[in-house]
Amino acid sequence: MKDRQFYDFYNWLFFCAFLPFIGYMFLFLPSTILGFNLTGWAWLIMLLVTCYYFLQRYAAVTFPIGFWIPWLAYLWLYLLYRFSFPGLQLTLQYLVPVLVGVIASSFVYDREKLHWLYKRMLLLSFVVVLLFAFGRLFRGGWTPFAAATPMLLSVAAALSIGVFYMTRKVRFIVFFFLFFLVPFIDVTRMGILVFLLIFIFHFANRKVFSKIAFSAIGLLLVLLVFNSKGFQEKTFYQGRGELSDLSVNYYEPGSMMNTSGRANFLQFYEHGLKSAPLFGNGPRADMYVLKAIWGGAGISEAHNDYLSVRYNYGYVGLALLLFGFVTTFLALYARFWKEKAPYRILLQSTTMILTLTFLIYMYSDNILKSTVFFTHFYFALLGVVYARFSDQA
Repeated sequence: MKDRQFYDFYNWLFFCAFLPFIGYMFLFLPSTILGFNLTGWAWLIMLLVTCYYFLQRYAAVTFPIGFWIPWLAYLWLYLLYRFSFPGLQLTLQYLVPVLVGVIASSFVYDREKLHWLYKRMLLLSFVVVLLFAFGRLFRGGWTPFAAATPMLLSVAAALSIGVFYMTRKVRFIVFFFLFFLVPFIDVTRMGILVFLLIFIFHFANRKVFSKIAFSAIGLLLVLLVFNSKGFQEKTFYQGRGELSDLSVNYYEPGSMMNTSGRANFLQFYEHGLKSAPLFGNGPRADMYVLKAIWGGAGISEAHNDYLSVRYNYGYVGLALLLFGFVTTFLALYARFWKEKAPYRILLQSTTMILTLTFLIYMYSDNILKSTVFFTHFYFALLGVVYARFSDQA
């Protein structure tokens, strides 16, 4: 097995994605170790791993860091201006995924490595699906990381449906729907939306007739999911609603939608948002608001990254973050339509749809901080897209 650093780095990446699930498997483990839960230790390990490999491989980096430098520079300057240890932790959590992409771009990829990566991603995803099934069957429906698990599975799902659209090999669409069962059965609504968006809009599906056919299937799935008993009961306070009752703005007063408490967060942050709209209230200021409301315990996340970034870093910070995503997407889009190599087409199309996925997840979850489940893999894919390929690929 050649290129030992390549395999070591990615083994660390997959291990850290799986590490939080170990606490679900072995309930006798302590909930925290030295103040961090297993998810916290996972991103800390990846911080150390990425720093080590950066020192080893910085000369070979080809990652488009220019798209993200304004956002990262703003984070560090703000931290220096208004330092706190929670702010330092948040800044590092935002930094690590980009470092993952930077390191991923420093390797040379060939067919063997790409196949190995996909198989490892499938293995991780299948194990997570098995843990989900175990929870539903033997733990009274208590499943691991109800919101974060679909985030993780959406990466393998996007790769699998992309391969299906390019090859029409049936097993890959079977993989997609196997992963889709997790958010569907658990009624993880944002996860369901993301999976359907991936199915309908994946850029690997380039032929017009195929797009029309699979879009029609996707719309039928939308109606099936919307009218399912579980979705209706979880989404609407009355237990039943129509498509017209859905609203993008779930903070709207008088909404019929059950947002699992998310609609309440805006009122907690309104004062800070109005008092410091441009530059925000400082790194991790959002946590102090919620800690004060719950007496130092309980929920510490707003479950909306747009809201959290606005509160902490203001419209300036949010604009710089979105600048990174928009420029990344546009650059990928420009490359995609000129690309002829199948592996690059798959990687670019998947990374584009996952960019849209990322932006959607941000609206109802703190995916920027849930780095080990999705964000590390997203930036790793972005790094692979911009990496060098051997002739074998």
